[in-house]
Amino acid sequence: MNVIEAITRRRSHRHEYQDRAIEENDLSMLIEAARWAPSPFNVQPWSIIFIQESEGKDILADMTEQVILAQFKDTQFLEDNSQWMRINEAEWQEYGDGVLLTDHVSIPKFIEKSSDGVTGKILKGMLNNRKVLSIIGHLGGGKEPAKEIATKVREAPLLVIVTMDTECRPPGEGATRWMLLSIGMLVQNMLLTATSLGIGVQFVSAPLEHETDRDKIRHLFHIPHHHEVITLLRMGYEDTESGSSVRLKPTEIVHYEKFQIKKE
Repeated sequence: MNVIEAITRRRSHRHEYQDRAIEENDLSMLIEAARWAPSPFNVQPWSIIFIQESEGKDILADMTEQVILAQFKDTQFLEDNSQWMRINEAEWQEYGDGVLLTDHVSIPKFIEKSSDGVTGKILKGMLNNRKVLSIIGHLGGGKEPAKEIATKVREAPLLVIVTMDTECRPPGEGATRWMLLSIGMLVQNMLLTATSLGIGVQFVSAPLEHETDRDKIRHLFHIPHHHEVITLLRMGYEDTESGSSVRLKPTEIVHYEKFQIKKE
């Protein structure tokens, strides 16, 4: 698989994985891909924690479930999410961005089957009304999604925590910017290598949303105080294909010589 093929085939794998551990050779390739990521002044401001035992997985799964339950009651969080949710394939293709709602939460069958008709309009109206969504959350509407996602975290063959060593600073006022950029390149190296190996990867963002939760993770996993927890990934060999995705057209993102405001 060449680089372009890996780039265009990569997806966030939100499904279950095969029930087997990541092979040592493949784990070594993921490590090498991460190790050779570029960084400013070659400071290499990162550490990676591989979690394969149930103790660590249970901790992160429980945190994930509790945070998602709280998010379903948070009106601002729901509003921020709803603007990027697309209710059906046609809308997703039309916008060229965001995520397909049914890829993230389980929708009652009678709503899902009618998502392109009148029921779809009702669903869209609900997504645009954060108070309604919050009420649903307070009534327990987030229990099933929270449990479902937590189970996927718990049962993943491999969890990966990536941290940034804030003491490995390059010179200049933009040091933090370049360090974060390098962490992003490390993660991308791992994503593309995983794709080439048939390993699915998903970002698990819920337990990293709040500083207090990141501090808890730092403490529970013995991470030094000068390391910032940047991301959490779940990995495993794909059991099913991750499906399609969409992107904006080149004409919507590419500029030549100067930034040009697109005319409506």
